[in-house]
Amino acid sequence: MTLGHPFLVGPPADRPRPFRVITDGSATAGIGFGDARIPPGVPGPRRHVHTHEDESIYVVSGVLTVEVGDERYEAGPESLVWLPRGVPHVFANLGDEEVRTLAVFNSTTLAQMFAEQAEYLATLQGPPDPDVLLEISLRYGVVPVDGPPLQPV
Repeated sequence: MTLGHPFLVGPPADRPRPFRVITDGSATAGIGFGDARIPPGVPGPRRHVHTHEDESIYVVSGVLTVEVGDERYEAGPESLVWLPRGVPHVFANLGDEEVRTLAVFNSTTLAQMFAEQAEYLATLQGPPDPDVLLEISLRYGVVPVDGPPLQPV
């Protein structure tokens, strides 16, 4: 059984943000792919929970600090962290070298959220309004939860 036609997505011409959606899942049986280049010392998103999708992060290089539920991981190269839906998680690059990751998620709606956020961010001259970003996230079932930001141990 074929799930569409073969295709190639090459590297972006420019990369204005650390995260990009490679494919949203519409041509890949509902499985979306994204990648990230997270500079040293840069926090990821605030602690949140996905209500529609599971997510995984594969670390290509560097060390990504990830908290999922009550677990904390220092995920180095060739490590995979599973982030099940409904379980709060947060991640950050607390190290001194760039972290490169590949994310895989089983929903097309997460890619739609990233696209809407990117459209909003592209219109800005200054910092984003956190309330607008929250409204976009909630529309796609990504809900912030209480918890501290990640800190080195």
